[in-house]
Amino acid sequence: MSYYILQQDPRVPGQPSVLECPEDIDPEDWLSGTIMTVPRRPLRLRMSPRSGTFRGDIIGGILTLFHNMLCDELSRLGIDNVQYFPVELENPEGAIETKYSLVNVVGMLDAVDQSNSVIEARATGGRGWLRSFKIDTAAARGHRIFRIAEAPSLIIVDETLHSGLLEFKPAGAWMLPTEDYDGY
Repeated sequence: MSYYILQQDPRVPGQPSVLECPEDIDPEDWLSGTIMTVPRRPLRLRMSPRSGTFRGDIIGGILTLFHNMLCDELSRLGIDNVQYFPVELENPEGAIETKYSLVNVVGMLDAVDQSNSVIEARATGGRGWLRSFKIDTAAARGHRIFRIAEAPSLIIVDETLHSGLLEFKPAGAWMLPTEDYDGY
């Protein structure tokens, strides 16, 4: 089975990004794959001043946001391990946009096929820097979307979900084969 990295397309100029989040939100918590509790108040996030006017289906930065249409499409495709938290997104001009949700992909897997991947050792030890990699299908345990312990900021989708999303044609999104990943 083939796997892909679902991300904001870095080739599109002027892609928006999240600059800041409320101080009670730790961005690392949103990469852990654990279930998050619903915030007691609306989440207001600020966009980077370098954000252009283009608004795709994925907004990256310190947190990952999906456009509500992408959230609906994932639900339609049977994805049930993603939590969506509506956000108020403050753009560089100060206007508030409400068509996005902060996403939490539930499921952190140790699923990289170590023997068929390129992993550079870190001087400090621990897990190495992931480069080109393959997912061990058995370790993925049938998950169609998940994060990997070796690089938690990456969202991985299987080929079935990849095909469904290609039909949807998410704007400003890129599904890079994991074998083509270069670490950035």
